[in-house]
Amino acid sequence: MSRPSLSVVIPTHDTRELTLACLASLPAGGAEPIEIIVVDDASSDGTAAAVHGLHPAATVVATGRNVGFSRAANLGVERAAGEVVLLLNSDTEVLEGALAAALAAFADHPRLGIAGAELFDPAGRPPWRAGRRPTPAWLFLLTSGLGAALARLPGRGRLGAGGAARRGSVDWVTGAAMAIRRETWQQCGPFDESYRFYAQDLDLCTAASAAGWTVAVAPGFRVLHHHGATIAVRPGTAGAVHPELLWSDLLRFVAKHHGEAAAGRARRLMRLGARLRLAARRAAAPFIGAGARDAWRRDTGAYRAALDALRRR
Repeated sequence: MSRPSLSVVIPTHDTRELTLACLASLPAGGAEPIEIIVVDDASSDGTAAAVHGLHPAATVVATGRNVGFSRAANLGVERAAGEVVLLLNSDTEVLEGALAAALAAFADHPRLGIAGAELFDPAGRPPWRAGRRPTPAWLFLLTSGLGAALARLPGRGRLGAGGAARRGSVDWVTGAAMAIRRETWQQCGPFDESYRFYAQDLDLCTAASAAGWTVAVAPGFRVLHHHGATIAVRPGTAGAVHPELLWSDLLRFVAKHHGEAAAGRARRLMRLGARLRLAARRAAAPFIGAGARDAWRRDTGAYRAALDALRRR
């Protein structure tokens, strides 16, 4: 039997309705028939049964216990037969023609190893989707919160990472909607399962680039992303991000690719940034309206826990 042109792998944990919406969106992608694999990472909300009932053509892989995104994604790709494998977060929805555009990008560019999507949030804004590898300056801006304030300044891209409006060749694309040539995965994968939630996409893209593959955002590969919906169920989030997991995983990336000395310097900058953020939040706290105080305290607690994790590392 010949390989399918595309396998779609969707890891999910307790996101039944989002997963069903993601599956329902796939026909609009314009690439059927495709192979669909849902990796149910020990959900307790009936995800597997719902997928079996409403999408019987999909293969459901049950992990049996909560193994995390990286392991769940690896298990799904192990089962996939497609020449191109598309990893989709369960909180995404494929827009019209997106899958056909992704496949066309691989057909047109033989050295394209990893293609990222043009992501949009429900309001039509582009969230992080691609960029350059993070620099020490960018890590400081991230933990301090200054990055968001400086995001619109000319030349900010020189500081590194950046990520909403990127198109074409880049250093990394987000794993929320990442299409991977099978040969690239075989050469550079699987995902490093030591990352707890973030940065495994950055890590794989770095390995692919080092092996001579191109990493790019594919035009027309358009995906709606309910950013943060999959992480929102975990304690310790601040808005759509879990700062403790994000900061620690980025530090793990620096240590892996640049060594412990570089990671030590990055950690000191990140700790300084986090302390500045917390000082600013303490100064602003008296001016927060009564209706927003609970959320403000919760987010402040999340940033404090993230700083504590940096201190322990």
